[in-house]
Amino acid sequence: MTTDEIPSQSGSSKKGRSPLLPRRPATEYALLGLLLDGPSHGYDLTRQFAADTELGKVCRLEMSMLYGLLKKLEKEGLLGGHDEPVGGQKTRRVVELTPAGRAEFEEWLAEPVQHNREIRFNFLVKLYFARQRSKELVLRLLDGQIEFNQLLLKKFLNQKQAVAPHQFEDWVVEYRLEQTNAALRWLTQCRYELQNDAGV
Repeated sequence: MTTDEIPSQSGSSKKGRSPLLPRRPATEYALLGLLLDGPSHGYDLTRQFAADTELGKVCRLEMSMLYGLLKKLEKEGLLGGHDEPVGGQKTRRVVELTPAGRAEFEEWLAEPVQHNREIRFNFLVKLYFARQRSKELVLRLLDGQIEFNQLLLKKFLNQKQAVAPHQFEDWVVEYRLEQTNAALRWLTQCRYELQNDAGV
């Protein structure tokens, strides 16, 4: 294994999916997460991704793409929907989570990301939704990611010892070590701030 990944401890391979690959993009999970509190419709959901919102700082989604994803998620059984009149001859599609959609979101939220490159997007989306719910959930998310990255660090340290110095492979491993250490410092700092800030 040459990339920044550790085999899943659960060994999950539902529907032939590799446990190392995300089931779907984080933007789709963001849509599911926004529906946790109840039904909504495309226009309201689009506003949640605006640049001046907390979620929009991390995850942007244009209206045309959003409507396409809603149709996809509904077709896959993760959302249910119905048309609602809005005056005159117009209707709007109102969507809500199905039990399958809620279960998949909860499973995704609880899992650490599997690559360092996913921290800058996928993990931040998870962190946004965890913060909407409880401090305890944020701590569990951070702890799980810290534990995963510590395993990743051990893996790269072992690789570093096995390669000749100053070769290309050595540089690659060194870069991944630096990435992993940087991620661990940030994760640890987030956890420290959360533990010491009663207002979070």
